[in-house]
Amino acid sequence: MRNFIEIINQDFELLGLISDFESLIYTRNFYESGNFELTISRNKANTNKLVRGNMLILNKKENKILLIDRVVSSTQLNGHKTLKITGDCVKGLTKRRIIATNGYDRIAQTQAENIQKHYIQKHIVESYYDTTRTPERDIAWIEVAPSQNRGISTTWQARLTNLHDELKHISEDTGLGWQGLLDRTNKKIVFDSIEGHDRTIHQNADGNTHEELSQYTHEQLGAYTHAQLRGTPELPFIIFSEKKKNLIEGVVTDDETNYKNVGYIAGKGENEDRLIVVLGNSTGFDRKEVLVDLNNIDDPDELNQEGQKKLDTYKLIQSVEGRVYQIPNMIYEEDWDLGDLVTLESDGVYEDKKIIQVKEVYERNNITIEVGFGDKIPTLAEQIKSMTDKPIL
Repeated sequence: MRNFIEIINQDFELLGLISDFESLIYTRNFYESGNFELTISRNKANTNKLVRGNMLILNKKENKILLIDRVVSSTQLNGHKTLKITGDCVKGLTKRRIIATNGYDRIAQTQAENIQKHYIQKHIVESYYDTTRTPERDIAWIEVAPSQNRGISTTWQARLTNLHDELKHISEDTGLGWQGLLDRTNKKIVFDSIEGHDRTIHQNADGNTHEELSQYTHEQLGAYTHAQLRGTPELPFIIFSEKKKNLIEGVVTDDETNYKNVGYIAGKGENEDRLIVVLGNSTGFDRKEVLVDLNNIDDPDELNQEGQKKLDTYKLIQSVEGRVYQIPNMIYEEDWDLGDLVTLESDGVYEDKKIIQVKEVYERNNITIEVGFGDKIPTLAEQIKSMTDKPIL
């Protein structure tokens, strides 16, 4: 099937279609906004509609909405002009807002979905600065889907942080993803929470263990998925494996460079009167300490809770990345998708990992799927940002 892109404006009017492009690299992410890069010759039809602020819809998929942020036109020696169009997935709209408050925007104990949607609603849909209505911050064509009360129950607070970064933090901390969906009928972008499915071999009592699978040959493992034990029709077993040869060019990362497991959480007060709690109980060589400065908090229970959230950001990075082949009973977006928990084999080791990122590479109507499992490896820019982020006093 030929891939195509619809171009729409902020009134959701169709401006044109593009199907003859050189390449499109589109990255979906479970926790944060993904991004894209489209390369196309300037002489192709409708390229004059590829301007900042317009949106792209890939293959009529309501969850694949791309926002154009940057357009670069380059001219070669022969006079041929090429456009490179880049931007975020529609979730990137949240990067345009901060949690604008004087005091903290606090949320009492509730499900993670309600926390995500509270911040989107209050800071981009029907905006407030504390209790003062700020309609100039609204985007009229964004809505929040009704809550289904999904995710773990927790509390949250935020102040003067970027809305997108806060939503990412909530998502990583609670395991509940989020997305923006196109509502063509009502001409809206609807933000909603998403849960992945458990598609591992452990989803029911009939599944084999990782230890048993490790003894399988390539032929046995192939037969296991396709003939013997397929899980349920709704949730088939999904195994990405070097043995099965549907996972290639795998890169395994096990990194504790920024890992901390004991936090000295410093709250309100001065000098020897400062409130300090210690979280974590690792000892000896395995103990890795960090100071967390939360000098706006004077309640010990709140200090414990907020301190644990900060300590959790200094986590081990354990991830696998690689290209995958689509094989029968394991079709992308039909049998498995972003956010699902799947069984993974690499270097003879079996683990259950969440799919946190999917990169779709379109070149001359060939599609390559690159998948990231487990924890995302921070980029240099993200590492620098984490070192320079300071709490608001």
